[in-house]
Amino acid sequence: MNSSDLTEMVRAAKRVYIIGNGGSYANAMHMCNDLLARNIRAYTLDPATLVANANDHGFHNSFARWVLVVGEPGDLLIALSGSGKSLNILLACEAAERLGMTVHKIFGAERGENMQQAEEAQIKIGHELWTQLAS
Repeated sequence: MNSSDLTEMVRAAKRVYIIGNGGSYANAMHMCNDLLARNIRAYTLDPATLVANANDHGFHNSFARWVLVVGEPGDLLIALSGSGKSLNILLACEAAERLGMTVHKIFGAERGENMQQAEEAQIKIGHELWTQLAS
């Protein structure tokens, strides 16, 4: 899938939710802020709610729990993961799909990238998206 396809997904979505772990979480926040600058209703889980969810429901359920509370059909979940193996990201994708949300995964391992390449690709995709949404 190319960035034009993702651009159309974002344009069609009611709301966009973006998740990731570690450096991918920082990239999710960056991408969210860029989308907000383009007047897209975009959200990521704030750190306080993330750790509260992790404390109450286990870290593996932290994003899935959030998606189940806020997500609706017609929303888009963008999931960032360098490895593509993070259980909390995979469970959130499953939860989003059960709700009828569109899910777009940016997983580096699926493209044969190491962690650094994966996180660089996430930023690149986010910046391409930002540029395409301006047109």
